[in-house]
Amino acid sequence: MASRVSTAAKQAELLKKDGNSCFKKERFGAAIDAYTEAITLCPNVPVDWARVEEDSRRAIQLDHNSVKGHYMLGLAFLQRGENTEGIKELERALDLGRAANENSDSVELIWQEFAKGKYREWELESTKRLWNLQTLKYVFFQLH
Repeated sequence: MASRVSTAAKQAELLKKDGNSCFKKERFGAAIDAYTEAITLCPNVPVDWARVEEDSRRAIQLDHNSVKGHYMLGLAFLQRGENTEGIKELERALDLGRAANENSDSVELIWQEFAKGKYREWELESTKRLWNLQTLKYVFFQLH
């Protein structure tokens, strides 16, 4: 049993490396397929978002115009629930990606994550407004 898990983990790591290679070559569909297969093989291996954030910050220090650095940093912020920061980084990645190649698959991928982040932010703000409204109604009816 342990050897099967070990073999799956090794295969997943190879698929992850293959995905990284495809991503660098802007073969995003192939990269996603490789990452998906890796996750399918080892679904219990969590993504270390703190490490992703650290690596992304380092990449941005080396290249302030790193599309992937800003993209991954944005995803890391969103995973921690820091929507404003995540959206800001994704917007930067989107601007940089559009400047490099407006029609690339990466721009579409960044746009999708940016839109999800904006929606989450809107949803959170809407929930807060609704909660405040309900609280005001409760206080109003208690006083009258």
